[in-house]
Amino acid sequence: MVIYVGILGERELRYIREKFEAGLVEDVPITYFVSQDCKYCDSVAQLLEDIKSVSGGRITLNRRNLEGPYVRLLGVRRGPVILIGKYAELRYTGSPFGEEAWAFLEGIMLASNRKHGLERYEQDLSSLDKRVKIETIVTPSCPWCPHAVMIAHRVAVASRGKVISDVIEAYEFPEIADKYNVSAVPTVVLSVDGNYTGDVFMVGVPKIAPLVNRILKLGIED
Repeated sequence: MVIYVGILGERELRYIREKFEAGLVEDVPITYFVSQDCKYCDSVAQLLEDIKSVSGGRITLNRRNLEGPYVRLLGVRRGPVILIGKYAELRYTGSPFGEEAWAFLEGIMLASNRKHGLERYEQDLSSLDKRVKIETIVTPSCPWCPHAVMIAHRVAVASRGKVISDVIEAYEFPEIADKYNVSAVPTVVLSVDGNYTGDVFMVGVPKIAPLVNRILKLGIED
């Protein structure tokens, strides 16, 4: 028998409940992957159960072991990995703690209410021929990282699954940060039709227009 023990206090739960009551519209499926050699999987599972408990039934959770075809699909061999939204358009490779916590909650609400504010780009983004992944490499203590993440999240939601926003925690997945020679965060990478196969787009918080323009060039067949 699994005994669930929450990690959020009453004050935090009340705050999240109030945000969800105002911000959740459509149901939000969340799938999370765990593995045996995962330092933070239990904490992430507890966090997600806490969040679900104050969602008014709007959040559903699906727990899976990170093995077999999921390793090939996600491009990593250990958890935690979290997929959010009906298109699984928002992804966390690593735990959403520290400075990333508020953007994590905002991302869940964005996947539900779809208020991305990018209507001018929505048709082009949702018509991409190739899937483009925005990989934002972050650390828990970086105050600017969540702002970069939210821009990527907005683009992903506007694309209806043609763009994936993947938030990679550099300390938990140093092999990814090392691959891109990350020396400062946030580092924004664009990969096409794959995981961690791309090039660094910029270091810092991106502007919407240059980011979208680059995604359209990468994602449209010549």
